Order: sequence, then structure tokens, then C-alpha cells
Amino acid sequence: MVETEIAELKSTGHMQPRGTTLADLIDRYVREIYPLKHWGRSKTADLNRLKRELGHHLASSLDYKIVFDYFVKMREDGCGPVGIGSQATYLVGVLETAADVWRLAVPVQAVKDVRGALKKLGMVKKSNVRQRRVLDSEIAQVAAHVERKVTAVPIKDILSFCVATSMRISEVCRLRWDDLNETDRTIVIRDRKHPTEKIGNHQTVPLLTLAGHDSFDIVKRQPKKKKYIFPVNPRTVSAYFSEAVEQLEIDDLHLHDLRHEAISRLFEAGYRIEQVSIVSGHRDWSMLKRYTHLKAKDLHREAAT
Repeated sequence: MVETEIAELKSTGHMQPRGTTLADLIDRYVREIYPLKHWGRSKTADLNRLKRELGHHLASSLDYKIVFDYFVKMREDGCGPVGIGSQATYLVGVLETAADVWRLAVPVQAVKDVRGALKKLGMVKKSNVRQRRVLDSEIAQVAAHVERKVTAVPIKDILSFCVATSMRISEVCRLRWDDLNETDRTIVIRDRKHPTEKIGNHQTVPLLTLAGHDSFDIVKRQPKKKKYIFPVNPRTVSAYFSEAVEQLEIDDLHLHDLRHEAISRLFEAGYRIEQVSIVSGHRDWSMLKRYTHLKAKDLHREAAT
């Protein structure tokens, strides 16, 4: 077997994945790649579904029809184009790793061809750009609703802090006192989300006052009882927020909209693109503009006299 594999490597550069299933590849991918490049819960869930639905197939037997039929069934079951696109991308990623890193002869191109066909058929699309703006009155309503039920979570401060800083709730809840620079009024966000980097992607950001929300003052009034400034599970905050929005019957409001709102307010306050990107963590305008929902009427300026 070893001699055969050596011969295959010499002749084609790849070995045949004898007896290896897609589930085996996914398990190895998680085992070896995740410690080097962490990813979120959504990718983990998608990989688990791929393993559950397609994992029994031998890696060498995966072909265009098997993969295409799987995604067609996903659409028939109600999955949208964004979800289908994510799974297709993750499947390509697993197979590319198997081919490029582990030197296994797996059908990468066949799956890429499926993804291309799905795009042409409109079954894979980017998520729609949200235009939802958030009112301070809505934030106050949600905070008051949560505070009537829960007193241990500083929900009002957390929501105001999100609007003042544009941080994701996961970033807010892992801010540390040790990373606060009171002289510069800055703080370090550890392992900030990035398309290709996460672990070690630390970023220093300013604690600004935006639309009446003073993020530095909010931090200073938190009790120093633990190493985290807001020692709350982000899922707990998200659950409280969603429950409040539903019970208050506030239309189409999501916790992540606070990040959108913060970035829009930064532009409205006169900050330039490169300045906003320091706060938001975006590295290019093409990504940043989808979070910016300025109104056409706001572009009018008084004529110079």
C-alpha cells in the first residue's frame, strides 16, 4: 500500500483516498484546521449537517450529481440561497484542504462546478443589505423591558455601548479591564472577527461619544468585580433582546442592527472612511458600505455664502 501511494504521489501528486468517507475528511478538517483557524457556530453547524447528510459517501465517489441533488433538496426543504451558499463554500473548503494539504485525490472541481451552477440558477446569493435604522426610543424600550425582569445584566449600558462603538455583542462581552487605556480612552478588542484572521487579530479602538452615548463613561461606571468589563454571556444578551423585541412588537429589529446603526451615525457625525474603519474593524470600503444606511436627504448642505 505504501509503495502504491508513493507511486501515485510521483505520477499525479495525489494519493487515492481509499475507504475514506466525506465524514472522515470533515472530522480531520475540524481536528487539524480549527486549532489553527477558529470559526464560529454557524460554520460548525453547517459542517455537521454536511457530515450528517453526505458523510456516508466515499470521498472518491462524490460527483456532480450527488452534490447538486443535495443542494436542490436543501432548497426544497426551505433553505435559502445564503444558507446553501455557505454550505457549498464550506464543502469546497474541506475538499481543497484534502487536495492541497493532505494530497488526496478528491473531486474539488466537481463541487466547484456545482457551486457555479447554483449561482447561475439563483440558488446561491449574497445576503440582502439591511436598511433598518434604529431609534434611541427603541433601544430605551427594549432596555426598560429587560430591566423589569432581569436586574443582574446591565442591559441599558450594553445596548448604549454597542451603539457608541459599533462592536458586535460577542466583542463587547469579552472586553477586559486589563486592555483599557484610560489615558488614551481606548480599549483592545481581542481576536476580532476577520474573514481570514481571527486568533491574534487584536485591535485597539477608541471609546467615543456618539449621539449622546459616551462609551468611555459607560465603561468607567461598571463594577470591577471580574476580569471582564461586561461579564455576561453574549447569547444571554441576544436572547433577552430578541424576547423584548417580540413582546414589544417592534418590527424587524435585530441586535446586530445596533452595529449597523453605529456605523451610520459615525458617517453622519462627519468621520471619514478610514476613521470609521478603525472603529468598526472593516478593512475595505466595499464591506463597510453595506453597514452604512445614510438617507439621500441628509446629503444636502447649505449653500456657501
